[in-house]
Amino acid sequence: MNTSGRAVANLHPRSILCWMAVACLCALPLFAQTPAATPPAAGNAGGSGSAAGIRAITILDGQWRFQTGDDPRWADPAFDDSSWPSVSLSTSLAEQGFDTYTGYAWYRLKVQPQQLAQFSNLASGQPLSFLVSGNSVGQLAAYVNGIASGHTKGMTDSPSEYQSPPFLVELTPAASGATVIAIRTWAGPETTVSHGLLHKVEVGAANDMAERHAMAIGRQWNEYVISDLVVAFLFVCVAVLGGFLYLAQRHHLEYLWLALLCLSVAAGGTADSAFGMAIMPLSVYRIFTIFTGRIFMAITLEFVLHFTGTKSRKFVRGVQIGILLTPFVYFIRLVLLYQVLSVAAEVLFCGLVVVLLFQAWRKGRSEAGVMLLPFFLAATADSVNTVLDFAASRHWLPDEFASHRFYFGPIEFGIGTVAYTVFLGSLIAVILYRFVRISQEEQRSAAEISAARSVQALLIPTQLPSNRNFMLESAYLPANGVGGDFFQVLPLKDDSLLIVVGDVSGKGLQAAMNSSTLVGALRNELSHDPATVLNHLNHVLIGAVASPGMAVKELDCAPCFATCLCARVYPDGTTTVANAGHLNPYRDGREIALAGSLPLGVIADLEYEQATFHLHRGDRLVFLSDGVVEATNAEGELFGFERTQQVSNESARYIAQTAQRFGQTDDITVVSLYLSSRTAQPSNEELAYSK
Repeated sequence: MNTSGRAVANLHPRSILCWMAVACLCALPLFAQTPAATPPAAGNAGGSGSAAGIRAITILDGQWRFQTGDDPRWADPAFDDSSWPSVSLSTSLAEQGFDTYTGYAWYRLKVQPQQLAQFSNLASGQPLSFLVSGNSVGQLAAYVNGIASGHTKGMTDSPSEYQSPPFLVELTPAASGATVIAIRTWAGPETTVSHGLLHKVEVGAANDMAERHAMAIGRQWNEYVISDLVVAFLFVCVAVLGGFLYLAQRHHLEYLWLALLCLSVAAGGTADSAFGMAIMPLSVYRIFTIFTGRIFMAITLEFVLHFTGTKSRKFVRGVQIGILLTPFVYFIRLVLLYQVLSVAAEVLFCGLVVVLLFQAWRKGRSEAGVMLLPFFLAATADSVNTVLDFAASRHWLPDEFASHRFYFGPIEFGIGTVAYTVFLGSLIAVILYRFVRISQEEQRSAAEISAARSVQALLIPTQLPSNRNFMLESAYLPANGVGGDFFQVLPLKDDSLLIVVGDVSGKGLQAAMNSSTLVGALRNELSHDPATVLNHLNHVLIGAVASPGMAVKELDCAPCFATCLCARVYPDGTTTVANAGHLNPYRDGREIALAGSLPLGVIADLEYEQATFHLHRGDRLVFLSDGVVEATNAEGELFGFERTQQVSNESARYIAQTAQRFGQTDDITVVSLYLSSRTAQPSNEELAYSK
C-alpha cells in the first residue's frame, strides 16, 4: 500500500525535521534503526506451521486466492475461486505482478479438515481463533464459512478509513468439508494500494491469540501513539511556559506567538495520536492535518518576525496569506496541484525563516544566531524529506526513499519526532536566555528611569514663586515617565521673573542629563538678559556633547540639540523674550510672532535676538512645548496650531489635559503667567500679533 496514514501526514507538512536530529540518532546507540520483523516461515496452510515464541501459533501465509472488486457471493464457501490468482501475504502485490488498485478486494483461503486437526493438536485441543492484521488504513471484514465473524471499525455499510488495529475471529470448523476463510478489504478512492491491505493472518489457541492480540495493540500504540503523545505533552508544557513569559513581559509578543506555535504542534500531535488509536477517521485527520500544518507555518513566521524584530513585513505577510490559502486548493479536487503547492510552500517557509534569522544575527541579535544553525539543518532536512515523500507518492522513487522509522526500545518514532524534541530543546534554551537578558535590561532601564526621575525633579519645579505682581501655574505631563522637557521660573532682586522653557532632543536618562546640564548652567548664570542667557546655554550644550566626561556612561552620546525660550517679565508688564527654535508664546489667546532662530547646540557662537513688548493688567502669557501641538488622535489628526490657539487663554492644567486626551505622543509642558500688578501700564510698544 503506497499511501498510509503516516504518508498522508507527511504530504501535509507541519513538522520541523532536522539533520541534526539524524546526527543525534547516529551518535546514540539507543536510536538504532530496526528493520521490520520477518514472520516465521509457515509455508501454506497445509503445513504443520511454526511456533511464535513458546506458543504454537501458525501464520497463514501462502496460497490465498485474491481478486479485486466486490461481490457478496465471494463470501459463500461454495463459491468457486479456482480462477483467482494465488498470492502470498508476506510479499507485496506489486512484487507478485499485480497492478495497483483502489477500492475493494477479496482474499479467500480453504483450510482442509486435516489441517484444522493439526492446528487443534498444536493448540492442545483448545478452541481456535485467528488474528487478522491489516495494512495501515485498509479496512477488513472476516467471514468464516460465509458468516460475518469480525471487522475493523471503518468496515461498515458506508465504509470510512481508520487506522486498522488487528482483530480476533473465532475459527469455527465447517460441519463437513473445508473451512473457508474470506476476507473483504477496502481502501478509499484517494488511497492507492500496491502492497495489499491484508498484512498477516495468524491462527492458534484462543487464549494464546488473545495475548497475541493484546501485544499487537500494544505495538500499534508504540508505533503510532506514544511518541506523538509525548511530543504533544512537551509542547503543551512549553506553551504554558510561553504564556507565563508573556504575562511577565506583555510588550514582548514573541512569547505569545511561541505559546500559539507550541499549541499548534501539540494539536497536530494529538491528532496523530487520535488517528493512531483509530479514534479519528482518515478523512477528518487529513483535513485537520492540512490546516494545522498551514497554521503552524503562519504562526512560526509571526513568531520569527517578533523574535528577530524584522521591520519589513509586507513580503512575510504575503507568504502567510498564501500558505493559509493553500488548503482550499485541496477542496476543489486539484490534488496534484495541492501537493506541488504544499512542497513549494514548505520550502519557501523554511528558507524564509532561515533568512530572517540570519539577517537578525547579522544585525547583532545573538539569540537569533543560536537558533540559526539548528533551524537551517531542520529546514534542509524537512524540505528534503517532504520532496522524497512526494516523489515516492507519485512513484517517481521507490517507497524505501520515503520516511524512515526508528526505535527506542519498543517505541517507534520518525525523524520528525526527534527533530521536534531537538528543536524544542534549542527553542526553550534560546527563549529562556532571551527572557533573562530582557529582564536584566529592563532592570537596568528601570534603574536608569529612577535616576532620571531624580534628575527630573530638579528640572520641573514643584512650587512656583508668586507675589502681588504675578500669578503663575504650570502643568507637566511626560509621555514615558521621563521626558526631555524642562522649565525654570527664577525670581530676581528687582521683583522681575526669568522664565525659561525648553525641550531637549532624545529620551530617557541622556535627555534628562542634558536638561540638567542646561538647568545647572542657567542657575549659575550671572546675566539675566534673555539673549545673553541663550547664548551661554548654547555654548554649554555644545561643550557638554563634545566632552566625553559630560555624557552618561553606556548611553547614546550622539550630538543633541534643544529648543528653548527665555523671557524676563517686569512688574510693570515689560517683557523681553529671546527664542531658540521653540514655539512662540501666546498672549490672551493670540500667538506672539518672534524672530526665528536655530535651537541650542546646533551652531557655536550663534547670537540670539530678543524682542520687547508690554503686558497689560490682567493679561495672560502662556509658554508651551511642542507636545501640545503634536498631539495626535487615533485617526492620525494633529491637535495643531488652530486648536492650540483656541485653548491658549485657558489655565495651564486645562491646556495640558486637553492635548493629552486628544492623543499625547510627546512630553507636554505648559507655563502660564497672569499679570496682576496695579503698576502695569498700557503701552504702544508691542509686536504685531498673528493668528
